[in-house]
Amino acid sequence: MGEERYSKAIKKCQKRGNELRLKMAREFIGLNQTDLNGLTQPEVSKIEKCKDLKISTLEKYAKAIGMKVRISLVTEDDEDHPIAIYG
Repeated sequence: MGEERYSKAIKKCQKRGNELRLKMAREFIGLNQTDLNGLTQPEVSKIEKCKDLKISTLEKYAKAIGMKVRISLVTEDDEDHPIAIYG
């Protein structure tokens, strides 16, 4: 993915509060389901519809769209100060 395209996608995500579904993130980047390296179109469709993903599946999807997963914990009354979680 080109640097300019990536930057535009990040800016769009930030404007929406960084809360996107997987399908929306992929579409913002400008990729079709068939564009993801290492995943077939049926696999992408299944992942995007799933409501209970394994972290390893999410990492595989993120890598295919040129991103990575970062998980954080937040309290309900202080979402501005997340605690990053690493494996």
